[in-house]
Amino acid sequence: MSSLPYIKTVTTIVFVIFFSLKSIAQEGTVSIEQDEKIERLLKERKRLLINGELKTHYTIQVISGSLTTARETLKKCKSKFSDFKSDVIYETPNYKVQVGEFRNKLDADRALVAISEEYGGAFVIKPKNSKR
Repeated sequence: MSSLPYIKTVTTIVFVIFFSLKSIAQEGTVSIEQDEKIERLLKERKRLLINGELKTHYTIQVISGSLTTARETLKKCKSKFSDFKSDVIYETPNYKVQVGEFRNKLDADRALVAISEEYGGAFVIKPKNSKR
């Protein structure tokens, strides 16, 4: 009976040594393998973003009319809605005043509430060609 505590002690020591060696042998490096297509897609996306071809946003169109009317409206919009970017866009045959660049329709609709108090005919659009 005297050898039983000795066997338990030796067994415990062997397990402790074995498991501590196993945990020391693990490496802390991570290897990431990615398909070469991913790199090409990222470069293409970057090119499209730089050229403005991939940029999507919503804007509020205030008026559509002659150049004189558009310029006058643009001045008013820049003074009244200075926190939004305002531009005159030419699409044959009209000049259009557009206010703001919003990432989603909800933000554009919120701004439309304030803008429509001054310009009742204003509405939210998503430009086909988002270059401004």
